[in-house]
Amino acid sequence: MKAFKRELKFESYTKPVERDDLIEKNLEYYKPIFESFDKGGDKKVFNLHSMIFAPYWYIYRKMVIQGSLIIGLQVLLAMLASVFRQPLWIGIFVLSFGLYVRAGFYGVHDYYKHINKLKKQGDEVDVKFRHKFMTDKSGVDGYITGCWVGGTIFLYAVGVFL
Repeated sequence: MKAFKRELKFESYTKPVERDDLIEKNLEYYKPIFESFDKGGDKKVFNLHSMIFAPYWYIYRKMVIQGSLIIGLQVLLAMLASVFRQPLWIGIFVLSFGLYVRAGFYGVHDYYKHINKLKKQGDEVDVKFRHKFMTDKSGVDGYITGCWVGGTIFLYAVGVFL
């Protein structure tokens, strides 16, 4: 019966939540940029990866709502352009890629705001739950990004070809 009894161990993240701990990946890139944002620097920083892979970059950085909104809007516009086949809808769909350009220039600032919001939330979380919070909210998520890429391909296929 001892095999079924196990003690629950709570790993505690007792120190205050630090911004560096929330970023984890590419800290050497983001740290100086975030420090310049703290000093009131320019909000426009070009990031090629966030421009090319805009919705998936947001999802990879655990800003799923922003990424899914871009994907949803583009799937909807692609369906409308496919159904109506008018230059207006096709043009609006093509112009929606301007969101990628916006992500290229302001995506890092969006990430900065996201990290600061998480830092504030993390400081309010009770110490015994802070480790779970840090596990869920910090770093990046490559697996869910891969799922979103596959799901997006499926959505486009269903939306455009059916």
